[in-house]
Amino acid sequence: MINIATALVSFLLTSFYSLQVQDVNSNTINMSGFQGKKVLLVNIASNSSMVNQIGELQQLNEQFGDSLVVIAFPSNSFGNEPKTNAEIKQFCEATYNSTFIIASKGSVSGSGLLPVYDWLSKATDNGDADLLIAGDFQKVLIAKDGSIQGVFSPKVSPLHTSIIQAINTNY
Repeated sequence: MINIATALVSFLLTSFYSLQVQDVNSNTINMSGFQGKKVLLVNIASNSSMVNQIGELQQLNEQFGDSLVVIAFPSNSFGNEPKTNAEIKQFCEATYNSTFIIASKGSVSGSGLLPVYDWLSKATDNGDADLLIAGDFQKVLIAKDGSIQGVFSPKVSPLHTSIIQAINTNY
C-alpha cells in the first residue's frame, strides 16, 4: 500500500530533469537530455585559488564522457569571477582545452540563484537537502535518477577517489 504522505511529497518535488540552463553562448540546455547519466555540477571562478580544478574537470569529462555530464557554473558569488561569459569561455578553452558545458554566469549563493542552484537549495524541490554552496568549486553529483548523490567540498579535487568512486557506483 502506498503511503499517501510519501506519494504527495514525491508529487510536489521538482524533477532535476525539468530544469533548464543557459550556456555561455545563450543556448538553452534541458537537463532532460541527460536522463540516465550522472551530472557533475561545479561552480567555477577564474580568479579562485582552485582554478586549476578546471583542468581536472576536463580530465573527468574525457574519462567519463559516455556516462557523465560535467556542467560548470561560473559565478561571482564569492568575489572571484570578474569575467564576462565570452571571456570565461575563452579562458577555459584556451587554458584548459575545456569541452564540457559552461553555463551562463550567475549566482550560486545568496539571492537571484540560477535555477539549478535554486533547486539544490530547497529540499522541498529536490527531496534531499537545503544545500548551501560553501565556496567556489563546490561539486554536486546528480545520480542517474535525478537525485542528489553526493556533495563534495570545494577543496576536494575532481579527480579525488571519493568522486571517482561515486561516479562509478551504479546509482
